[in-house]
Amino acid sequence: MALREDLISSAISFLSDPKVQSAPLAKKVSFLESKGMTSEEIEEAMARVNGKSTGASTPTAAAAAPVVANGPPTAGGTVMTHATAAGPPPVPARPSYDWRDIFVAATLAGGISYGVWILAKKLFGPWFKVPTKKEIEEDKESLDAQFQAVEDSLKDLKEQTGDALKRVSTQSKKIDDSLGDLDKVLKDMKQSDAERDQEFKNLKTDVQSLKEEVPRMLERNKESQANVLNDLQNEVKSLKSLLMARRPITPSDAGNNGTTTNGSSVSNMTSPNAPSPTTNLSARLSSVLNNSSSGSQGGIPAWQMAAANKEKAPATSSSPAPADASSSSSTPTA
Repeated sequence: MALREDLISSAISFLSDPKVQSAPLAKKVSFLESKGMTSEEIEEAMARVNGKSTGASTPTAAAAAPVVANGPPTAGGTVMTHATAAGPPPVPARPSYDWRDIFVAATLAGGISYGVWILAKKLFGPWFKVPTKKEIEEDKESLDAQFQAVEDSLKDLKEQTGDALKRVSTQSKKIDDSLGDLDKVLKDMKQSDAERDQEFKNLKTDVQSLKEEVPRMLERNKESQANVLNDLQNEVKSLKSLLMARRPITPSDAGNNGTTTNGSSVSNMTSPNAPSPTTNLSARLSSVLNNSSSGSQGGIPAWQMAAANKEKAPATSSSPAPADASSSSSTPTA
């Protein structure tokens, strides 16, 4: 089977790569087999890479050498050949330089040197330049002027800063005073709120107490009113009985037993040893009755007689004489 030179050439270029040479042999062989090369082609490519290729397997080298056929053909049909290897080509002589080449080279070298000097002078010249005395004086004056301007600016800035600090301190003091007043107002408001809450609580307690006390007060008032009415009824009854007892006896009533009985009761009530009928009356009415009963004649005051006359008006309408007698009897005691 003929060897495929194109595959062998590509395999040689592949195996000549330094990265591939450091790879294991098994990987190289497997890669070349994957490209469709046979084992003979792989061995030939490796042999050529290692420099161990045979003369028969390198047709390119054989084609480069001239072949001269001499001698008759043999019985086998082969021709005896003698290959003569060609020698290396002669080395060309070094060309000589004339004056023109030297002039051009010198001109180029001078131009390049001059350009480098100008560039270096522009770039590095200011660094190594020594200033003159006049320039130093001018720089000094300019620096002094700048320093003076900076000093003036610093003074102005210092004054402005001092004024600003004074204003800030004044404002801070005012703010502190305002905050103190605000705290005081807030405390007063809190205290007022607390007092108001306490007042509300007290008012609520009082309202609740009144709410609980009003029914009891109404009940007690009702009971006291009932007692007062009972006392008033008793006093009215006592007053009525007293008035009836103090009414004077008239001749028309002499034969009446009831009048005699009343007269005897009056004598009994006016006696100092008899019990006073005003024990159930109020203090004011009792004092008035006691004062009237302690008199020399024992008459009834006019205002009591007027009240008694109003009550006895229906009963005494038929007999006006006793009323006149009673009024005449009450006149000396007035």
